[in-house]
Amino acid sequence: MTRRTITVLGATGSIGTQTLDLVMREPERFEVVALTAQRDVDGLARLARATGAQLAVIGDASMHDKLKEALRDTNIEVASGASSIVDAACRGAD
Repeated sequence: MTRRTITVLGATGSIGTQTLDLVMREPERFEVVALTAQRDVDGLARLARATGAQLAVIGDASMHDKLKEALRDTNIEVASGASSIVDAACRGAD
């Protein structure tokens, strides 16, 4: 079975969390490239850890340091701002 790569924009919203719930049920089938959220740092950090995301992006740039601190003991890349959300969307996922 081929592993699919995914990016979820709005990961902490209802559709994003439902999508990631399915991904976490079958982790051998999916690799999470990037997750984004606008302001929910705690939810984004929790989901990034749970899925082993490569990148977590918070849209509100004033929350960058909080997200960086929440993921400090991981290898998850952290970014913030609208342009970083666009960058996440462009990171070659299936």
